[in-house]
Order: sequence, then structure tokens, then C-alpha cells
Amino acid sequence: MLEGFNADVNAVGRQIVADWKQRPEVAAAQFEYRHGLGESMTVEVMVHADKITESTVRDLVDIAKRDYWRGTWRDVGTGYLVYSTADPPYADKPGRAKPIADGRIEFDGDPAASYGPRPTRPGK
Repeated sequence: MLEGFNADVNAVGRQIVADWKQRPEVAAAQFEYRHGLGESMTVEVMVHADKITESTVRDLVDIAKRDYWRGTWRDVGTGYLVYSTADPPYADKPGRAKPIADGRIEFDGDPAASYGPRPTRPGK
């Protein structure tokens, strides 16, 4: 077992990416889960430039929130980045692409009312 690795958090990242890839407007998706001295996750999605709308971006963020809420009881700082195929991020040019949307996965009000129950901590 890797130090600080939480399989449920890793599974959340995989679920978000899988759900995003089901959408026809999505060109690519990936996640990065960091653990060890701290824990964080970033989920990234690239949308076909001709399919970008406010509602598409809102829906993609909502999918990430839903999957995160339903996937783990842990509170892991998770950010999201939404890119366009017109300005994609390239591994050989880090920091060049500008996301069309970015932020943190955070919840207002009662997320259980929107997304259903959240898993509980084992042993609680």
C-alpha cells in the first residue's frame, strides 16, 4: 500500500473521467491524484471547441461534483480545469493553454439533496 494512497479517492477520479468521456462534446479527460505529504486531486476535461456552451461547462462541473460526493467520505482538495480543443494543454508546453473554466469542487447548501447520500467513514 502506498503511503497516503486512498483507493476510494483514486476511484472517484476514474469515475469522473469515465462519465465525462461518455459525453459527445468531450474530446479528452484525465485526472491526477497526489498523495503522500498531502492529498489533492485535479480533474481535467477538454471540450470540442464547437460544442462549448455555458450549460455544457456547468453540466461537466456538476458531474464532477456528483461523482466526488457519491464516491468518498474523504475531504480531498479537488480542482477542475476545462479546456477547449482550440487551445489545448500540451505536455511539452506546460502553462501555455488557458482553461475556459477552472475552480474547486465545493458544495453549497445541501449536496445530499442534489446528489444523494454520501458514503460514511468506515467504523462510524
